[in-house]
Amino acid sequence: MDWYALAGALAALLALTLLGVSLLRARREAARFGVLDEVARVSDRGNDVGEVMEAICEVLVPDVADFCMVDVFADGRPRRAAVRVSPEGGEAARELIASRQPSTPEWMLPTGEGPSAEPRFLERIGEAELRELAHDEADLEALRSLGMRSAVTVALRARGRVIGAVTLGTAWSHRRYRRHDARFARVLSGRLALALDNAGLFADLERAQRDRAEIAATLQHGLRPPPLPEIPGWSAAAMYRPAGAENEVGGDFYDAFPIPGGWMLVIGDVTGRGARAASVTAQARYTLRTAAWLSGDPLVALATLNSALISRADSALCAVVAIALSDRAADPVGLAVAGHLPPLLVDGQRVDEVAEAGPVLGAFGDASWELERRAVRPGQQLIAVTDGVTEAGGEDDRFGEDRLRAELAGSSSPAHSVKRLEGALELFARGPLEDDAAALAVTPVAGRPA
Repeated sequence: MDWYALAGALAALLALTLLGVSLLRARREAARFGVLDEVARVSDRGNDVGEVMEAICEVLVPDVADFCMVDVFADGRPRRAAVRVSPEGGEAARELIASRQPSTPEWMLPTGEGPSAEPRFLERIGEAELRELAHDEADLEALRSLGMRSAVTVALRARGRVIGAVTLGTAWSHRRYRRHDARFARVLSGRLALALDNAGLFADLERAQRDRAEIAATLQHGLRPPPLPEIPGWSAAAMYRPAGAENEVGGDFYDAFPIPGGWMLVIGDVTGRGARAASVTAQARYTLRTAAWLSGDPLVALATLNSALISRADSALCAVVAIALSDRAADPVGLAVAGHLPPLLVDGQRVDEVAEAGPVLGAFGDASWELERRAVRPGQQLIAVTDGVTEAGGEDDRFGEDRLRAELAGSSSPAHSVKRLEGALELFARGPLEDDAAALAVTPVAGRPA
């Protein structure tokens, strides 16, 4: 055997193999550059964002992927914006992919802690990967029917924000993505984002976010407790501090409005925080207003709100203090308490609770409350605070009822009481409050007319 000839033949075969691999790589790279070039051109086809996204998917399927989905993030949630499936998949596969909720990776969503542009690469999709992608058993069965083999999801990032994602997958062509395909997908996502940005997608989403922010600010301002009105014969003051640096409205509220024979003041606290708490707050305020205006009775107002909260589809609890002020100077003040901190009577250095708390509103359909009567003389103040005051956190402990009483003792007027309390809270918390806080103070004016 001629070993030299054999070695030469093997060397030639190896050289041909390497040459073939190089040619395949060069051809693959040329094809990829062609794809990137086509993606860059699609934004010139028009200014309609939907058409641009459809055109991008048309470029990618079937040469790069058997199916392609473009998702955009609206209100923090992924929304499927464009889908294309190769002819082998058929219309059934296209409808399935188009209609299902996107399985966007949690780390890409803007609702997470700092959305990441890190791709999700599934080189081999088996049962474990399908279960990870599926939302439930029915969705899992639907994903099985697609016969997916590989998939890669990459974020669409522009102007410093992750605003969407594109998913490429293989199934019917029996191709599998490799690491170099995942790297190409990352490069591709930059071109896709640029094309969509040129078509106005990101500007549209930013405009929509600005509009939603403006609407939210307007609604918050409308739900914020109003300034107290002038109440004949009475002096009143209130404080409202929403939790957090950017919130304007939350779960605490106060209000004052006329009723037959006098006025009613209310202060309350609903469970929860954020938008849902604000919606319950609005319902509580206006239900109390309407029921009290029609009946003139604090107990009827509490019972009406209790029924309204129980009838809600979601559970909602509300604690309330209702204070009824009579037009007649000789009449005592009416007090009704539902699951709330009892109001305090401040008389110089003495601070005492003046009513018993009944059941919280929204918990029991057969609940009832007592209306207690209490004479309040000029120089004495009725003060009610929400638990956001007593539960306010400091460096080592809570604000507490003892500190509350110490701050109120000796206060000269409702305005003075509220100002002292607000200053003490700010000094104690040394930053944004953990929970909303509200306070309401009222005293009869000396010599008020009967």
